Amino acid sequence: MTVANGTHAQVRFRGVKVAKIRNISIETQRQTLETTGIGDLDDQCAYGKRTTSGSGTLLYKRDDQPTRDLMNRILQDGETLDELSIVLFNGSPDGTITGQALINSQGISTSVGELTSANVSFVISGKPTGQF
Repeated sequence: MTVANGTHAQVRFRGVKVAKIRNISIETQRQTLETTGIGDLDDQCAYGKRTTSGSGTLLYKRDDQPTRDLMNRILQDGETLDELSIVLFNGSPDGTITGQALINSQGISTSVGELTSANVSFVISGKPTGQF
């Protein structure tokens, strides 16, 4: 069995693969709600809301339209959400998480002799789909 590494990963924006990524991360959290009643001697808890967010670094490639679309999304005034998928192992349905995303942060950096990269952050609206 092959262990997934960064060379197997993909980011898909609006269903199309972004050319090059340096790194990508996604985190899902569920709130812990205390449900302890009066007179209970031990804490009682239940699951609360789920929040999914992440960030990554893309390598800027001028001729790659999906990369440019993702980078430019924060500059647009539209209110619609965009499909974003994180694929841990290309070619396998396991390890793919997809959701309707808001690109809420983007920055670009470059220096002499280095690749131009763009840092992006996102939040998933609603429940993400997929499995690890």
